[in-house]
Amino acid sequence: MKIRDVVLQDRLSQPADTRVWTFNINLVDPVTEFKIWFRAQNGASKPGATGRTALPYEVDEIAIVDGSEVIASMNGAECFAMYCFNHGKPPFIWEQELAGMSQYWCLPITFGRHLWDPEWIFDPRKFRNPQIRISFSTTIAAAQYATLSTQISVWAKVMEEGARPRGYLMTKEIKEFASLASGDEITYLPTDFPHRKLMIRTYKQCGQMNDGTSHLKLSQDEDKWIPWDLDAHDFIFLMRDWFPEYHFHLKKYMDYGESREHYGGTYAHLKVCAAETDTIVGLSGGANNCVEIHAVGSDSTDEDDVMAWLDTYTRTPFDCYCYPFGNQDIAEDWLEVAGMGNLRLILTQGGTGSTTEIVVQQAHPY
Repeated sequence: MKIRDVVLQDRLSQPADTRVWTFNINLVDPVTEFKIWFRAQNGASKPGATGRTALPYEVDEIAIVDGSEVIASMNGAECFAMYCFNHGKPPFIWEQELAGMSQYWCLPITFGRHLWDPEWIFDPRKFRNPQIRISFSTTIAAAQYATLSTQISVWAKVMEEGARPRGYLMTKEIKEFASLASGDEITYLPTDFPHRKLMIRTYKQCGQMNDGTSHLKLSQDEDKWIPWDLDAHDFIFLMRDWFPEYHFHLKKYMDYGESREHYGGTYAHLKVCAAETDTIVGLSGGANNCVEIHAVGSDSTDEDDVMAWLDTYTRTPFDCYCYPFGNQDIAEDWLEVAGMGNLRLILTQGGTGSTTEIVVQQAHPY
């Protein structure tokens, strides 16, 4: 096996007024992963009451396409969370909120069971004109960040020798909807290729993922077979058996009593300490995806302009539920759907104001 890490783009600046960035994949050897690196400089002003908007929220889509065929497609938060669930650890993150400082986020697209998978791998020779397409939110160049400060780097992990391409893991968002106060949202999942993972992200700023989605059920052929039918809390509890705990180290900048996102969803546990030696900080809440950080200085009751280090430990990164089908290392153990009449995901809603996204990971053969 002979592997190399190739830099396809190095700190390419986002052009003015450009929201979609596309470039050709000029490789002939199989690729196990594309690492998409984002760097943005914070704006000159300090964050507001809920902090700076996390950079992954400004990435509307990272897609691998071949003409009209979509090989992979996820937004920034989905990319981050799916990497966690695939590899048992988060991708690189360097978030700090001080004005004028830079943030770095790595949002990868992976095609195999692990980073050196010789069988499930993206083979450019199987496609006519493969491209990477990145779509941005307009906010990324607004007051949150310095104008036109965003830079992108793209690395490819290339397998020159030893690859035996069998297929690739096709990971896509297939649906997004706004939650209602009650009722079921039914989604018919694709039945063309085997399913390896199913991920549901329910996000509301400073909200709880189990409010927007309060119950999850998967049903084949009108309840002929039901893999799971669970309250959202119980689903999260069972995720302890399926996934390890993920750790994010964040640098937050706040006034007394302001809220900050911890990106850990529900049932995260947190640690916080002050960067200043004469300041004591404490947490309030934490069940939601935001925490309130109380800072008490040595010479005042209510402290402003405090830098704190926040450590998040979670199994629900970026407010995501995830279900792994079978042994994740054995392709024959994944959910075979070819003989099914239908496969329905039934999500019970419990509150308005959340955005729910459904992502499937399927084994696409060559």
